[in-house]
Parts: sequence; structure tokens; C-alpha cells
Amino acid sequence: MYGLDCSYRFLLPICIVAKPGVHVRNTPQLAHYAMAYPETTAIGGVTVTAPLRTLFDCATRLPLRFSLAILDSALRKQIVEQPTLAAYPHTVKYARNRQAALRAFSLADARSENGGESEARGVLTEIGYPVHDLQITFPCLTHPSRNHRVDFLWVREDGTKVAGEFDGVRKYVDPDMTSRQDIRAVVMQEREREHCLEQQKVDVVRMFYDELNRPNQLAAKLEAKRVPHV
Repeated sequence: MYGLDCSYRFLLPICIVAKPGVHVRNTPQLAHYAMAYPETTAIGGVTVTAPLRTLFDCATRLPLRFSLAILDSALRKQIVEQPTLAAYPHTVKYARNRQAALRAFSLADARSENGGESEARGVLTEIGYPVHDLQITFPCLTHPSRNHRVDFLWVREDGTKVAGEFDGVRKYVDPDMTSRQDIRAVVMQEREREHCLEQQKVDVVRMFYDELNRPNQLAAKLEAKRVPHV
């Protein structure tokens, strides 16, 4: 209802707020949750939980990987503001799994450009490689008027840097993202970009969406690049 980034796997069942003590049978399409005093609003004539309450419920019920995508998009779309978001989990009474909400809310960042990047940050945090910064720019040495913006950035103890690049299929096949160039041209540009960053003493590690489902493999790749681990 709010147009937030949500994985298709969570589109069903639709969650329905029910009064405590009301016993309604759940189905694959509908799931009922008891809530004594729900914060609500109306969208298109439909009564729904208010934005902050919706975000809180997502953060308490979903893995960090998926809740972070929802929270980031709420900030990016300016549905909520960061200070209000950060304070909200402390105001909810009788909440289960509050710590999960506090963790997710503290990590939410409007700079995350899409749901895939948000999911990646969630997984990176869970496997012990939390991102130090995101959407950082470096100058292009070949074309001074251009910049290279990296998805994620880590700084090692010795001051050297590692840039994380999250690659989705759209990056290579969506005309809006490739400036209508063919795949070979896009790949060549990516190689030139990576070489430019390496000339500036910035190592590059590339991550793909399917690797988010193989965290051990992803962790091995990050370790090989000496990405800081906690």
C-alpha cells in the first residue's frame, strides 16, 4: 500500500489485524495478528496500519535482509524521517522481538538505491562484514569530469579501502541502465572503472544477488579481499 520495496516471497499471506481474543483461522492467503490498539490510517479507502507501525512489524517478523529493504525504501521515498524512525521502536509497548526492530531501524539508510543493495547490506551485516559507508564517489582518472560511485565501502585498519559493487542482471540488460549499449560495452566499461579504482588503491569486490543465498561462499570472497570483519 505504501509502495515500499518488498520481496515477492512475502506478498502472501496478507496480514490482517485482529482484536486480542478473536480466533480466526489463517489461510495461505490471509494471516491474522492480534493487536489491541493498532495505529491506523486510510489509503484509497482501505484501513491499514500506519507507516511506522508497518515498518516495525516488518522488522520484528522478517529476517534483517528483507526488512532492511523495506526500511531503506521508506526513508528513500520520504515516507518517514530518520530521527522519527530511530526513536519509534522504543515507543511500542508489549512488543515481541524488539531487538530485531532496533537493529534494523538503526541500519536503515536512505542512500541505498534499491532493494537488492539493501538486501546485500543486511546479509553482509549478518555474516560479520557490515558496510562502513555507501554511495561514495571517487574521481575518474580518464575523464576528469566524471566520478565513480561505489555501492559499498570498507576501510581497513591500515587505511586502505575496499569497494563493494553489487551487480544485478538489470545492470547488464535493462536499456535504461545500460544507456542502450550492448552487454560487451557495459562489461568493458565496468572493467575500466574497476581498473581506475585500483589505480587509486581501492580494491574492488563484486557481489551478485544469488550469492546472498550462499553466505559462506560470499564470506570467503570477502575474506580473500581482506574486507574488515567483526
